[in-house]
Amino acid sequence: MTILSRGTIRKRIWRYCAKHGRIVTKEGSASSCAATQCRSTKRTAYEFTLVVEHDGVKKRVRKVYPTHAEAMEGLEQFKEETRNPKPEPAPEPAVAAITLAEAFEWYFKAKARKRSLDEDQRIARHLKAEFGEQTPLAVVTASRISEYKAKRLAIEKSRRGRALSVASINRPLALLRHLLRLAHEEWEVLPAVPRIKLEKEPQGRLRWLTPEEATQLLDACRAQKNPALVDLVELALYTGMRQGELLGLTWGSVDRSRGVVLLERTKSSRRREVPLNGPADAVLARRAGDGKPEGVGVRHHELGRIQEALGDRPGGRQAGRLPLPRPAPHLRLVGHSARRDPARGEGLAGPRDAGDGDALRAPRA
Repeated sequence: MTILSRGTIRKRIWRYCAKHGRIVTKEGSASSCAATQCRSTKRTAYEFTLVVEHDGVKKRVRKVYPTHAEAMEGLEQFKEETRNPKPEPAPEPAVAAITLAEAFEWYFKAKARKRSLDEDQRIARHLKAEFGEQTPLAVVTASRISEYKAKRLAIEKSRRGRALSVASINRPLALLRHLLRLAHEEWEVLPAVPRIKLEKEPQGRLRWLTPEEATQLLDACRAQKNPALVDLVELALYTGMRQGELLGLTWGSVDRSRGVVLLERTKSSRRREVPLNGPADAVLARRAGDGKPEGVGVRHHELGRIQEALGDRPGGRQAGRLPLPRPAPHLRLVGHSARRDPARGEGLAGPRDAGDGDALRAPRA
């Protein structure tokens, strides 16, 4: 139990010598500055005094204020705070300790609809092998991440026979950084996020194909066992659509009367229209004549045969690779006139004359 006295307020007046930093008493005393002829100033203050008794123990409290009103306000505020003390703040909940494997389980549940989830799972297996599945997430510090990064940078010969690319070093680091940020900001199981610095990546390779190379590519596709391969590659040449967009294309997305293809699901998650020129429309006409109402392009169950034709089989990629220059797996025709002018006719990609300026290049990744 706490007992407070009524409290009193009294006025205090004194003189102060700023030169010597002391209070000046009456003239002739030991502390007087009259002998040195110092100029002192008059000071005034108001002090409240009260006695606080708590569990039989008394304590005198004094506080000084410049004005009488502030002293009165301070006295009332002190009484109120003493009678009704503020509750002590609740202790912060202890951060749950989870392992790296458990954190990735939470991550995959949160990202179940992510289209590149398979790639994230592959990188997660690599990170768990490097840091340890049962390693507490809080132990994955900036120093350990820096050691891992230095180890990757020091690799001179990977499974492909060369040093790791900057992208191969950055992708695991980017996934780990995102995981740690989720653990800190959303899951609240990590007190702080260690700083992870990625390597600077060079600009992507811009691969241009000449009309002769495009002709060679289509001829090699026609020589494969899967007849749908040439349609897939030729449609990619004239539209620049990505592999996933081509494999998931349906007739409901094709408007041949307007000469466009409407893509609802894209890499950027934004709807876009792809214009169709004459050769691209001819490919769609052939696909429509094949009696495949469920889809326009090569379906996912046919992709295995296409990959086999391109050399992606147990015998190794190099053994069955097409005898072509090193383009991306799918290509596109670049040039406004070639993509939009149906008068170009049906045939292979390439400019009508030397001044046309159209060319072929690898599409966006």
